[in-house]
Amino acid sequence: MSSSVPVNPVEIARIALKRLAERGLAPTPENYSQFYNAIVTIKSPDSKSPDEIQIAWEVLYKIDDLIEEANVATAKLLGALEGGGADIAASLGALHSVRRAHSEKRQSPDEAHSALEDLLNQIIQSTHNVHATVSTSHCDLQMIRNSIQNIEEDLSFSRKLMEQDALTGALNRQGLDHLLLREVKHARRGNGRLSAVLMQLDDFTQVTDRLGHAVGDQLLVHVTNLAKAVLRDSDLLVRQGVEEFLVLLPETDLSGARYVVDRLKLVTGNTPLIHKNQRIEIRFSAGMAALKEDENGRALLLRAEEALYRAKHSGRGKIEADQ
Repeated sequence: MSSSVPVNPVEIARIALKRLAERGLAPTPENYSQFYNAIVTIKSPDSKSPDEIQIAWEVLYKIDDLIEEANVATAKLLGALEGGGADIAASLGALHSVRRAHSEKRQSPDEAHSALEDLLNQIIQSTHNVHATVSTSHCDLQMIRNSIQNIEEDLSFSRKLMEQDALTGALNRQGLDHLLLREVKHARRGNGRLSAVLMQLDDFTQVTDRLGHAVGDQLLVHVTNLAKAVLRDSDLLVRQGVEEFLVLLPETDLSGARYVVDRLKLVTGNTPLIHKNQRIEIRFSAGMAALKEDENGRALLLRAEEALYRAKHSGRGKIEADQ
């Protein structure tokens, strides 16, 4: 994973002004500040793929539109409540005047009754208008809420697509930092157990050289499917490189990780890829490491990588563990 690269403030300002122009917004301090902060939140364009940048801006624009709609709906509601409240207050004041005039015998009973009826009708109408406006505003705000939920679902789906290897369906390096941080936090809150297994297929280059890259792709998909059949739902399978896979095993120590690797070797050894009636045997080397106290995820992966390096240099199909 490439690390995040800070953006120069001048570059942020340039992007902010460009986005304002695209939206047809005046470069007022308020608008400028809003987009400047949004760009800082989205982070450097150099640290993200073009697809990520596009999705981030689309979400920003949608949220910006929804906030504007919510502001309009809220303003209408406040205006209606203020106007309705003033009408009701005026009607109640007039009602009080009628009662006082009647008590002072300055009005006949019929006149007082008629005036009271008119005022009550006005109050009822004002209340009805306020209720209708509140109902409309409630519907508008509910629609905005539903739109935000749809954006969240779309964003979640898009993120899953970006974090998925297009060939094998395993996770890719795109979301590894996020997943690794999450699993380390879970381990810290729980029993502290988390293991990493780094696997590399042996003789993969020879297979592609001899049979072609298409067969190599079939082999990678085949291995991925076998691994998913062995792993738990909570385990994470990541395609690290061309023929290299990372397995994160939550709530698992080195002994448990060794059991998983042995199962993978048994299943892959008994299930070769068949290509044109030809058996393509599957062997891999693996390095394992278990999370240590006060160790971060990157250090865990580095130790698993060092163990894999030792395994590859001690012979094919070997397994090494970093104690």
